[in-house]
Amino acid sequence: MRSIAVLFALAASAFAYSVTEPTNSTGWTISGPNEVSWTKVDTDPSNFTIVLVNQAHFPPTKQVLDALVDASLGKITVNPPSGGWKAGTGFQVNLVKDAENTDTILAQSDQFTIVTSTSSTFSSATSGTLLATGASGTLTVPASVTGGSPGASVTATDSTGALNPTGSDTSTNPGNNGASASMGMQAGLFAGLAFLGAFLA
Repeated sequence: MRSIAVLFALAASAFAYSVTEPTNSTGWTISGPNEVSWTKVDTDPSNFTIVLVNQAHFPPTKQVLDALVDASLGKITVNPPSGGWKAGTGFQVNLVKDAENTDTILAQSDQFTIVTSTSSTFSSATSGTLLATGASGTLTVPASVTGGSPGASVTATDSTGALNPTGSDTSTNPGNNGASASMGMQAGLFAGLAFLGAFLA
């Protein structure tokens, strides 16, 4: 019996798998992608299962990330555990025999941290003024109007500097000036005809 135990110990020591990533200086992020890399020798098994464990906190956790990984790859992007990545410290990656024998550890990483990743923040303008100028005057529009904010106001200023208040979320009507000019011409024509008629009478 003792000789058999010695043989098992020698066989276990013959495994030369070594986890090179993640490390305590690199770690992982909750957004991923997260990778596991390793080195091996020819006598190592041709495949293994990757398990994420945390024995540093209570209760301890153990989750299979990828099963039957091809050892010749040397690196793999692992799938997130059920529920996604959780930020924290004290995590380790174990390379184990298979999903049914997670205690048969071929190699183990250093403890590392899973952190909240930093991402760029995109924001839209919420204040400011847009100016549009033309022959008839200047149109001043708060920037929030362009975003469709309800209740936004628009103020139009003509070339003489007089303010023409308008209602909320109004649009310009370029035909108004033309209509006013046409009505003025018609009124002048009628007045001329009336004068000519009175003269002839």
